[in-house]
Amino acid sequence: MPHNLTFRYCDFLAHPGVKCPRCWRVANHCCCPMVPTVKFRPHVIVLFHYEELGQHSASNTAVLLHLLGADLFCCGLPEHEARLQALLREDVSGTAVLFPSPDAVPAAALAEAEAPRRIVVLDGGWAQCKKMNQWLDPALPRCVVETATREEFGATRRYRGQAHRVQTASAFAALWRELGEDPRHVQAVAQGLSAFMSSFESQMGPVGRLTVLEQRSAAGGERM
Repeated sequence: MPHNLTFRYCDFLAHPGVKCPRCWRVANHCCCPMVPTVKFRPHVIVLFHYEELGQHSASNTAVLLHLLGADLFCCGLPEHEARLQALLREDVSGTAVLFPSPDAVPAAALAEAEAPRRIVVLDGGWAQCKKMNQWLDPALPRCVVETATREEFGATRRYRGQAHRVQTASAFAALWRELGEDPRHVQAVAQGLSAFMSSFESQMGPVGRLTVLEQRSAAGGERM
């Protein structure tokens, strides 16, 4: 199954149809020109669960991190897993995994002690992220954000019974602020997230939804 879904993603990159292969929006609502490229101080990695990557849904927000300049890895693809594990072994103490585990340290406190040199952001459903977190070396420090809200950053998905849960890009935007990163970079991330959310709302609004349905029909039923 991982290989089938990652093959589907690779096929999508080669033949994106009506969608942009970078932001996963319908081409008419592509937000790429509005998203700045940021030279992050720490090395940023976004680790996708293979199912999330295989779906490449417009409601996924983690792809924004890749647009901003983060490296993309796929959990479930052996070559990606081997390369990531080797990379993380190079600097265990200087790496922070953004995940709310019981031993996670608030990002602000982490920054006061020693700003991480590498950040790993997990993306997938809650159960998938828990499994990816368990797969990663337990010696890698975990961190959590405290200021991210759906009211401030918006959302593209609802979570039953978890009305206050934020998505990956929102948590990352709060992380950058709480780590005390360069204000210009904090603003660039916020600007990118705002553009990303606006394009989603445009695509899923009444007019945008009609355009999507028309293009989907023309493309033979491709999932948006």
